[in-house]
Amino acid sequence: MSRNSAVAVSPHLPRAPLLEDLALRPTLIMGVGNTLQGDDGVGVHALHWLQSALGAQPGITLYDAGTLGATLLVEIEQAERLIFIDAMRMNSVPGTVRCFEGAAMDQWLRRAQAGSVHEVSLGELLDMARLLDRLPSRRALIGIEPGHIGWGEHLSAELTGALPQVGSCVRDVLRRWADETA
Repeated sequence: MSRNSAVAVSPHLPRAPLLEDLALRPTLIMGVGNTLQGDDGVGVHALHWLQSALGAQPGITLYDAGTLGATLLVEIEQAERLIFIDAMRMNSVPGTVRCFEGAAMDQWLRRAQAGSVHEVSLGELLDMARLLDRLPSRRALIGIEPGHIGWGEHLSAELTGALPQVGSCVRDVLRRWADETA
């Protein structure tokens, strides 16, 4: 999978009951991180996991956001619903998964300690979308506490073990959003 590209979801992959047949508006799920920096790449690794678990899902695009950048605004402004998956320092044990939605997500990203090693932070990217009046009203951030961030292409055992929980969080958010519009 190349940086900043949609994950090709093959229609012949088996559909797991992760999302079933939810009627969703255009939803963008962005995995953030550098896969050459160990646990920092968990967002991208989570996309691979979701691709295997989901198969093709109408209305859902899985997108490798790499280490972010202002060019991602083009993708964000086309989405009605947005989920970011990223490594986040939360002062928890490695592999801890937390989900922030809407205003809680915005508040989390505005913390003084929410610095980013990426080209543009998630908060800055969302502020740009907000200024353009293109910020999806339904948005969530799924954060995973990293263990080791340093040279390496593989996730730690704790983060690999957390991928099914990330999938559950994605499923729960999407179901909640679908119920709110039903």
